[in-house]
Amino acid sequence: MPVTLIQAAQVGQNREVTHISQMVTQLARAVREQGGRAMLVGGCVRDELMGLEAKDWDLEVYGVESALLRAMLESFGEVIAVGEAFAVYKLGRDIDVSLPRRERKNGKGHRGFLIEGDPGMSFEEACSRRDFTVNAILKDPLTGEIVDPFNGRDDIERRVLRHVSAETFAEDSLRVLRAA
Repeated sequence: MPVTLIQAAQVGQNREVTHISQMVTQLARAVREQGGRAMLVGGCVRDELMGLEAKDWDLEVYGVESALLRAMLESFGEVIAVGEAFAVYKLGRDIDVSLPRRERKNGKGHRGFLIEGDPGMSFEEACSRRDFTVNAILKDPLTGEIVDPFNGRDDIERRVLRHVSAETFAEDSLRVLRAA
């Protein structure tokens, strides 16, 4: 029986997902060896909990300073600094790696924020800056542990879209568009 183009594309996509999953695991191990912890966060965790395939992967790295994080990432391939000042890096086209960060409104519009990375931040504080509870769920790629400080899993099950914080949600007008 001949293989269709759709089947061939699915096999290629599955190989790519497996490769990315392996890279995420290797990166999480490297972070752990340095005394830190890498946690998947946001849409990739939400999508997995909903039974969907992730489109990209976001890792937040706790307990590792930005210079060491950058050096570790470079051993995995080309690193593109998206936000060097607050340690946000792209590894390939599908993996974003960052330090947990806090944002404070200091100007107008969706760009008027002062952002600082803080590898010592707690999971709950880091998740508190996220837009929706369904995007404020962390998963340890090594242990499978889920950290859900704002009950996003319950919201997924109830099919409810709820903001994490009324105060921070209103600070960024693009969040309303993402809700739509």
